Amino acid sequence: MATRSELRTRARRQFHYSASVLLDGASLPQRCAIADISETGARIVLANECELPERFILLLTSRGEARRHCRLVWRNGLSAGVAFPAPDS
Repeated sequence: MATRSELRTRARRQFHYSASVLLDGASLPQRCAIADISETGARIVLANECELPERFILLLTSRGEARRHCRLVWRNGLSAGVAFPAPDS
């Protein structure tokens, strides 16, 4: 059986950065940390338990100027793996 790292198309590098997830336009952003990242995805660790939709926005700055659209790939407790889909997908 292949491990998760073998299934990745791009190598991830360790990354410790505070960020937040914007679940929808009506709720406040939820705090998280980016644990590792690549060109195509990341592993985030949520600060609190919350429901993650299939698609959401990862805010990389406090005001949200830098952001990435995300697709949820896996979830294990507070950790989640996300993919950064191409703009047209």
